Amino acid sequence: DGGERSFSYWRDNSAARRLADDAGALAASLSGADWLYLSGITLAILPPAGRDNLLCALAAARTAGVQVALDPNLRPRLWPDAATMRACVTRAAGLSDLVLPSLDDETAHFGDTGAEATVERYLGAGAGSVVVKAGGGPIRFGGAGGSGLVDDLAPEVPVDTTAAGDSFNAGFLAAWLGGQDSADAVRAGHAVSRQVIRRRGALVDLA
Repeated sequence: DGGERSFSYWRDNSAARRLADDAGALAASLSGADWLYLSGITLAILPPAGRDNLLCALAAARTAGVQVALDPNLRPRLWPDAATMRACVTRAAGLSDLVLPSLDDETAHFGDTGAEATVERYLGAGAGSVVVKAGGGPIRFGGAGGSGLVDDLAPEVPVDTTAAGDSFNAGFLAAWLGGQDSADAVRAGHAVSRQVIRRRGALVDLA
C-alpha cells in the first residue's frame, strides 16, 4: 500500500545465464569499449565455467585499456554458498577501476565494521577507487579518485527503494565520467537516487 515492493526471481533458465558460455564471443563483444559496468548479480547467476570466462575476459579487457566498474550487489540467495560469493566478488573487485558497494551488504556478508573498512578491503583486493553507498547516509570514498566523506546529502523519505543503488550508480558515473570529482559525483548520484525513491516503481516523471 505504501509503495515498497518485494521480488521473487526464477533465473535457472534465463538467457542471461548463457552470456559467457562462448569465451571468444564474449571477448569480442568487450573489445573496444571504454568502460564496462557489471553487477555481482551477473556473476551470481552464471554457471561456474561462465563466471570464470567472464572474469578472464574482464582481466584481458582491462589489460587492453578498458576500464571496469563493479557494483557487488551481494545477493546470497543467488549463490551456491557465501564463501563462493565472497571469493568471486573479491576477485572481480580486483579487476575493477571503480567499485560501488552498499554498506549494509558489506557489513552483513563481509563483516565490515564501517565504510572505511569496506574501502580499505576493496582497495587491498586491487580496486582502483571505491565509493560506499550508505542508504542515504554519509558516503565514504577512497582510492585513485581521492578520498573523503560526503556528509551534506539531503535526506529523503523513500516511497519505494527499488533501484535506489542502481540510480545512484547511474548519476555518479555520468558525473564522474564527465569530469567531476568524486565528491561532486557522489552528490549527483544521490540526487538521481532521491528522484527515483520518492515515486513508486523506480519510475521518474521527467515532465
